[in-house]
Amino acid sequence: MQQQDWSHLGARSRRVRSRSELKHLINLCLGWNNFIGHLPNQFGDFKHLEALSLESNLISGPIPTTVGQLSSLRYLILYGNNLSGNIPESIGQLSNLTDLDFRNNRLDGVVSELHLANLTTLTFFALSLNKLVINVSASWVPPFQLEYIYLSNGKVGPEFPNWLRTQRNIVSLHMSNGGIAGEIPHWLPDVLNNTKGLDLSSNMLRGNLFQIVGKKTPRLLQLSLSGNNLSGDISNFTCMLDRLDYLDLSKNQLSGRLSPCWGLQSLLHWISLGDNKLNGPFPVYLCELKKLRVLGLHKNGLNGVVPYCLTGLYFLEILDLSDNLFTGRIPPFIKDFKVLNLERNYFTGDIPLQLCYNSNLQYLSLAHNNLSGGIPPCFREFSQMWANSSFGSYPMDDWRRLFFAMVVNIKGISLEFTTSLQYLFSIDLSSNALEGQIPEGLTRLVQLQNLNLSRNKLIGKIPLDIGNLRYLESLDLSNNKLLGEIPRSISNLYFLSRLDLSFNNLSGPIPSGNQLSTLDDQSVYRGNHALCGAPLLKVCSRDEHNEGDSEGDYVVNWFYLGLGSGFAVALMGLCGILHVNRSWRIYYFQMVDRTIEKLSIGRMITML
Repeated sequence: MQQQDWSHLGARSRRVRSRSELKHLINLCLGWNNFIGHLPNQFGDFKHLEALSLESNLISGPIPTTVGQLSSLRYLILYGNNLSGNIPESIGQLSNLTDLDFRNNRLDGVVSELHLANLTTLTFFALSLNKLVINVSASWVPPFQLEYIYLSNGKVGPEFPNWLRTQRNIVSLHMSNGGIAGEIPHWLPDVLNNTKGLDLSSNMLRGNLFQIVGKKTPRLLQLSLSGNNLSGDISNFTCMLDRLDYLDLSKNQLSGRLSPCWGLQSLLHWISLGDNKLNGPFPVYLCELKKLRVLGLHKNGLNGVVPYCLTGLYFLEILDLSDNLFTGRIPPFIKDFKVLNLERNYFTGDIPLQLCYNSNLQYLSLAHNNLSGGIPPCFREFSQMWANSSFGSYPMDDWRRLFFAMVVNIKGISLEFTTSLQYLFSIDLSSNALEGQIPEGLTRLVQLQNLNLSRNKLIGKIPLDIGNLRYLESLDLSNNKLLGEIPRSISNLYFLSRLDLSFNNLSGPIPSGNQLSTLDDQSVYRGNHALCGAPLLKVCSRDEHNEGDSEGDYVVNWFYLGLGSGFAVALMGLCGILHVNRSWRIYYFQMVDRTIEKLSIGRMITML
């Protein structure tokens, strides 16, 4: 018997043995290559094959029905391809199969009891990230005892799968976005005694949180129940779960004030409790969680001052405290934050200069507070936003490879970013009482896609090199006291799809050309009574045109001035030489006479 593991071949070539030899294979592992094409129909010839692993390739087309003839097969791993069509019912005849993994393909159709009829040894069942519908009767009793179940992003509901009540060995259960609605079944905690990872997020489950987790689920390490309609007081939630390292309960109806038990979870590195009904002051117990990398408490009713101890969480990379009732000054965070969202609170005072030490910062929002003072010029030190900066590592959970979800106000609308948050570069300081000028150094942050400084008290001119922000998609400087002309370089913002300069004291002609020609709504410039030119109806006077074109005319005038001066110097040089050198002077005038004679003869010929 033979084994072949050709995973990660890459571009290397390898001579494949004859089919007669391959018939005796036990293991065939060809994962993580760039194989294309369809799966062959001759699988029935490989009677001894126990493991077929073709994960993470570019294989397309259907799964052949002959796969069901591999009677010795134990591992069938096809995740991460472009497979399409229905899963053949012959799969249900693989009685020795322990691991079935079809995740992340384009499979569709219905998975029925026939697909699972004789899978008596199955322990790993993964169909996530397809368009499959699991359709079995409520009275069906499966022939297996599963340990790992991955059915996310398919249709499992609308009822909670009743067949799960027969399972007693579940280690991981993932049914996120499965279309499951209704009340939590009373038997669910009984099947989660051995469960370490539970993901029922983005469904429509109703009921109390403690109908799912509690004393009967002591082994939980990772828990995600976000995006449901769960209720309950989570003040002492972690008192009975002392092994958690990942927790996402966001987007529910949970309430309470976090108790000291939360500070005892030394393994927790990810907490997302946003969009609930928590209240009271900031839970200082969270400052004891020294491994914390992600903390989301947004959109609750938390109040009071954010404690200074939060600056001691040295591994914290994402902090979202937005949409609460926090007051006082912003703590002097000297961290390597990637995301800092403190918008829609009641923070006062200056923007702390210590924020400038966050060189890895990609997203900063202090919008809708009561901040005063100026924009720190040292914001130019956000080196992650410089040109040619490389993407660093980004916080993600270890078990689902998903990212922190955050609602971002950009381009005048609210958008939820999840996996794409790591590619967003944004600064939003809008709706405060910031004064002074826009720091010139901000234009060094070339990677910026969104810059919102609107509704402040900023004065001075728009930086002349604003066009350096070449990736900018949204620019809002409205409702300030900016004056002077709109820099012509703003027309170099080729990705700009939203611009608002309204209600300032800007003057002169509006630049035109390139991307600005698509931003032809008068509301972009309204409230600037000294502006003129399209798209406004006010026509620029001749002086305004000349003044507006002064920058371009300056270059053009110098060009022609140089051209004229050069011609004059050359002419004077020629005349000087002819005046001094007699032989050259005679030869020059003889050449001129011959040229005139030839032109005269040519003209006479054309007239005949």
